[in-house]
Order: sequence, then C-alpha cells, then structure tokens
Amino acid sequence: MDLQQLKIFLSVAAHKSFSRAAEALFLSQPTVSARIKGLEEELGTVLFDRSRPREAVLTRAGMLFMDYAQRLVNLEAEALEKVAGRPGQAAEMVRIGASTVPGLYLLPSWLAEARPLFPALEITLAVLDSSEVVENLLNYSFELGFVGSASRREQLSWHPVAEDELILAAPPGLFSPRKKGGTVSLEQCLEHNLLLREKGSATRQLLEQALKERGLTFDAFPSRTLINSLEGIKQGVRFGLGISFISRRSAEDYLNMGLLEGYRVAGMELRRTLYLVYHRRRVLSTGVQRLLDYFLGKIRDRSH
Repeated sequence: MDLQQLKIFLSVAAHKSFSRAAEALFLSQPTVSARIKGLEEELGTVLFDRSRPREAVLTRAGMLFMDYAQRLVNLEAEALEKVAGRPGQAAEMVRIGASTVPGLYLLPSWLAEARPLFPALEITLAVLDSSEVVENLLNYSFELGFVGSASRREQLSWHPVAEDELILAAPPGLFSPRKKGGTVSLEQCLEHNLLLREKGSATRQLLEQALKERGLTFDAFPSRTLINSLEGIKQGVRFGLGISFISRRSAEDYLNMGLLEGYRVAGMELRRTLYLVYHRRRVLSTGVQRLLDYFLGKIRDRSH
C-alpha cells in the first residue's frame, strides 16, 4: 500500500467513476483499475461495488477505509509543510457537496473569501440535489455539505446558513394586467405549463408540500416539463416554455435584466432555510476542521 494508491482510491470514491478519476489524475483507466485491484487484494476485501453501470459505489468496507485513507494523505501534506518546509507540495483535500442554490449563489463568494486563508487546501465542489448531498455525507464521500432542506438524519449536524424564498418566475408580459413584482393567484398559475426540477431537489419538495397543503398535486397544472438544471429552467421560462418556482437568489440577474418577471403567489408562503451539514462522527483533518470553523464563524456573524 502506498500514498499514490490511496489518492487514486479517494479520487474514484469522490467521482464515483474509474474513468472520471483517471481523467482527473491524468492516468489511464486500466492503471486506475489495476491500482484499486491491488489495494483490494492487499486489504483482502472489495472496496467498490462495480455492479452498477458506469458507477463505482463504496462498499461498507470502502466507507470504513475511506476515513483512514484521507487521514494518511492529509498527514503527508502536513509532514511536507511542517518538516520538509514545502507547503503546497501535497495539498490537503476537502470535498464539498452543495445543492444548486447554495452551490451556485452562496458558496462561490464564501470560497473566494476563504481561499487566501487556506492556500494548502485543494477544494472540490460538487453541485448535486439536496438528497444526493446528504447521501454522500453519510457514506463519507463529502466532508462538508450545503443543502436547501433539512432531513431527519441524526448522524448529521445541521447549521442554518441563510433564509431563501421561492418566487413564481414567468416570461415578461405573461400576466395581464402586468403587475411586475406583485402578486398573482394560484388559479392563474394553474393555467400554465409548469417547469419542474428533478425528484430530490429541495426546491421541488418545498413546492410539492405547499401544493399538498391546498389539496393539490403537480397534476393540477395542465402540463409539466421536467428539467434537471436550474439554468435550463430559467432559460425555458425566459423563452415562454412555461412558468416555474425558483429561488429569488437564483433569479436576481434575470430579473434585473428584464428577462424574467418575479411574483409572489397569494396565500402561499414559499420560504426555506439553507443549511451547512457535516457528519457528527467523522474525524476531520486539521485543515478541513479549520475551514469548517471558518464557515461556522461566518454563520454566527450573519446571525448577529
């Protein structure tokens, strides 16, 4: 077992793919597969479930081994910096998973502020839906997560980051008389095609719950179009494909340019909390713990 094997193992776990890990490491896929196979033979166990097409998922043994592998790689970075005096020779890795809204409209500015303070950290940000972020935290694929809804997972620690509001996004001039930035009725919404995010999206879950409280489902709309990209939804609304309910944060640029119109829906309160999440039992490396403490400090400052 050597550190290069461990780094390859961590990359496959992070990407959930031998081919994508090979691309990220500038290695051939056969080389990556051979190094993982050698590691599994040395440990006497299977680390990845290869039964799923195009996806490598950690086994229970793989999840257990991942924490040790990460600590060993981080120890190398720490030794190079403190003993050999070579900072940055082996960067300490942190994998952050974020759902669409915090991943695109909150974290980039936070990471830009943090970058000068943590030059030795190699940060990977993966933007997924909230449920996928939670699952990746539970199986140790991510150290930190940012999501748009909380779940009843006692293994995770949840910290409110910011409040978010969903607005009705419509193409310019759709509602008459025009009342840009005002309020429309739910009945008016039900006359139009609804653009929806995929299952697992916190935005979709919030809208689904709000409709359920009124005895409605998505079937109340005359038609639905599923688009698994927030940018795709905004473009669809812009060009008249339908209406959608999206985060006000994500719509600001389009609203300011006049490409969309934003409304509240009478009688519907579409607010939620964005959360920072991490595994309670996970032992974080020194650098990752410092980054977590930095984020928690920002949250405390914002609440005062």
